[in-house]
Amino acid sequence: MQHPVGTHALLADGRTAALVDPDGNIAWLPWPRIDSPPCLLSILDDVVGGRFAVAPADPGATVIERAYEPGTLVLRTVWRTDGGELTVHEALAWDGPPRLVRTLRARGTVDVVVQLSLAPNAARARGFATADDSTLSVRGGGVDLVVNAPGEWVVDDNGAAVCRLTVDSAGSSVTLCDAGAAPVSPLLEGTRAHFAATVSQAASLPPNAMASTVLGDTTARHLLRQAAAVLTGLRQRGGGVVAAPTSSLPQWPGSSRTWDYRYSWLRDTALAGTAMLRAGLLHDAAGLGEFLGAATTTSLPPAALLRVDGSAPPREQTLDQLRGYHGARPVRLGNAAADQPQLDVAGEVLEFAACLAEQEALPPSFARGAARVADWTAEHWSEPDHGIWEIRGRPRRYTHSRVMAWVGLTKAAALADEGEIADGADRWRAAARDIRAEVLRGAGPLQLTDAGGGADAALAQAVLSGIFEPGDPRAAATLDAISGALDRNGLIDRHDPEQDALADPCAPFLFPTFWMAEALQRIGRDGSRHFAAAASARGSLDLFGEVADPSDNSPLGNYPQVQSHASFLLAATDQPARRQERRATSRSR
Repeated sequence: MQHPVGTHALLADGRTAALVDPDGNIAWLPWPRIDSPPCLLSILDDVVGGRFAVAPADPGATVIERAYEPGTLVLRTVWRTDGGELTVHEALAWDGPPRLVRTLRARGTVDVVVQLSLAPNAARARGFATADDSTLSVRGGGVDLVVNAPGEWVVDDNGAAVCRLTVDSAGSSVTLCDAGAAPVSPLLEGTRAHFAATVSQAASLPPNAMASTVLGDTTARHLLRQAAAVLTGLRQRGGGVVAAPTSSLPQWPGSSRTWDYRYSWLRDTALAGTAMLRAGLLHDAAGLGEFLGAATTTSLPPAALLRVDGSAPPREQTLDQLRGYHGARPVRLGNAAADQPQLDVAGEVLEFAACLAEQEALPPSFARGAARVADWTAEHWSEPDHGIWEIRGRPRRYTHSRVMAWVGLTKAAALADEGEIADGADRWRAAARDIRAEVLRGAGPLQLTDAGGGADAALAQAVLSGIFEPGDPRAAATLDAISGALDRNGLIDRHDPEQDALADPCAPFLFPTFWMAEALQRIGRDGSRHFAAAASARGSLDLFGEVADPSDNSPLGNYPQVQSHASFLLAATDQPARRQERRATSRSR
């Protein structure tokens, strides 16, 4: 059974990620790394996509509690059965070799069934299972895995395996790991400790007035802490952060807008890093700075996206034999956006470099890369590109791309003035002046492209960028144009659909809705309606997707999505004073 997207729980350990459905089944698991082909993918095909379920044997068992341990990605599920209550804790363990650990404890005595059938290499290969008492070995399609459970495994002719066990207060555990992995404790204390240490700063992060008013202080703080945990879990060790841990979850029911998001978009990585800095996660943010430093010193133009280790992503391919999520096809691996020029990347990347410099944490490689990106942007900003929405078809001159090129060059010039990066300030400021003059040459609201094209939700970021002078009526006019054309019950569509060569519909996006709320607040208006709509568009585990159904605010698209969590965190908190402002205040005292 394929469940609604927003009912899935995320497990993540900075190496891979899993989605757990409400039945206790692992509905998605790439292995051994997040951009590997999945070996469990029933969320995309519940016939051939495999199964790894742990649940009571009692067919009448019901889930009475399902939530994360606060500030972690350790999932706690409580089942009520005729024999008592079963509590399952599960996570991808942070310490030691990659392991998916599920610990079980009962009040009373509960019979449990463990089911496993792998679908290696995205169901293009078969997993051959052999049982040795409590150990099940599965090999095939590039995986060699072992599942340990305290019971006897039975394997049928199709390779599906079942283990039955009885759980009492003494507890049991079920662990999936690579064959040959060194024995490790199945307990999840290391995972709990990692998140507790990492997210502790976010736990004390105060929500701003808008977030506290809309959500209440307690809920706002909870969501901020959960957003920080998601960003931490999806930041890959020694690499970037994935846009989302999934592939091919459609942006509208049945739509062919089914993209693979398991890669590191430089834009998303920078936005996540900026949000991490706001949350006090300096170590994680600096790690993303190192990743962006490597990415920006090795090639130009700046890549739109890379694999999490900084290498080029695979070519996009479709798996036409898979049914897709509720029939949404095609299922894709890889993303053709890797070949697109996207000029707005410079804005997010260089703004993040400036934020790191404020914290005196700008990596030397990123300082070098920032200057290279600024030089390239100063020369190429007027060229057509595919923009933040990655519209397939011919490139065009997107206004948002130019706004963000202006942001990047302005930030780079300031960094050069402060001695943080190599000096090109005069050249970069001259290009920034030219960009601003072009963007603001008209009297009306900014539009999608320099040739018109209507409203663009991403242009809420123009108001946040500072490209408008205070009081410029074009700022309010731009936001009014977005609301007038793209508002769907408080959520914001991305742009006029006629501008997209792909005819399939697309649901409203969360991250520009958060930008819209923040932008309205910036010009002295009330953004709470948009903030409330986006903040309520979260799943049952308080995770945000990429987009949401405007009829009921249920999550759609790849899930959970980094841009949505990062934008929520930034919209729900106030920006601290800049280092120079703090120093000036200190001197005045």
